[in-house]
Amino acid sequence: MLNRFYIVVSVLLTIATLQAQDKGLIEVRAEVDTAVITIGDRIIYSIIIDRQEDLRIARPGEGLNLGGFEIKSYNFPEPVQEDGRIIERFDFNISVYDTGKYAIPPFPVAYFMDDTTSKFSIIEAPAIDIYVNSVMSGDEAGELKDIKAPLEIPFDYFLWIITISVIVAFLAAVWFIYYIVKKKREKGYLFSPPPLPRPAHEIALEALDELYDTELLERKAFKEFFSRLSEILRIYLEGRYYISALEETTSEIMLEVQEHLDQYNLYAGLNELLTLSDMVKFAKFKPESEPIEKCKSFALEFVNETKLIFEESFPAENEQESSEQVIETENKLLHE
Repeated sequence: MLNRFYIVVSVLLTIATLQAQDKGLIEVRAEVDTAVITIGDRIIYSIIIDRQEDLRIARPGEGLNLGGFEIKSYNFPEPVQEDGRIIERFDFNISVYDTGKYAIPPFPVAYFMDDTTSKFSIIEAPAIDIYVNSVMSGDEAGELKDIKAPLEIPFDYFLWIITISVIVAFLAAVWFIYYIVKKKREKGYLFSPPPLPRPAHEIALEALDELYDTELLERKAFKEFFSRLSEILRIYLEGRYYISALEETTSEIMLEVQEHLDQYNLYAGLNELLTLSDMVKFAKFKPESEPIEKCKSFALEFVNETKLIFEESFPAENEQESSEQVIETENKLLHE
């Protein structure tokens, strides 16, 4: 029995001696800036390692296992050398998102006696308890109140009357605009009636005067002159007889004009003018001055002889007298 007692004492003394030696070689501490927080608050958890200068350690990394805590950021300051010892600090910014008691587990630090051996010993930073409280306090923490019922909005008769009036007025305005546009479209125009088109002979005579005032003939620009002269007459034929003269050949034009024109001299002169224009345009024919002057005078004559003349009709005297008699008879019958 006495021997067993001596053995236990010897073992305890050995362990105490080893711990005393370890404490001289290396010391590891763990600390927090606060041990009581509310949900979502952050804690600064620090591991401080105080060791001899010639002692090699396995330094803590960024991905520590801290139980239920989440590492938000970290900061590892430069080691401090002091009296043959090195003090290193490892700070971790951590947080947790549930209430209750949490423990930051002990963190083991492995250290080596020298660089030549792979044998290592372990020393632990102690565990730390953290208490996480709810953001509510007092009675609110234990009791959740029901959602309040929605507030009733009083019925505003005046607002509804205004709203309905505006809608009715808007629909009436839309209908009125639709009615006006429809009527205008039925008449063929939307706002104001388009101006009446100018008579074809006025346009042609004006264009011929402008052509004759040019210096094309003096410059011997026969092709330009006869191209323009032929175009003016073709446009006139389209406006006067409603034929596609600008898109037809001379022979096709003459076939259609024959149905509308019964004066042979005008028909022959038009055929001669258009044929000469084709020769000048396509065959590079250079006419003499006499045919040119003849074409110029004939173009004016053709337009003046074939133009439509609009005259306002007036009722004859007998018609006026008969209408007056009808009015007098109706007045007598009404008085009787």
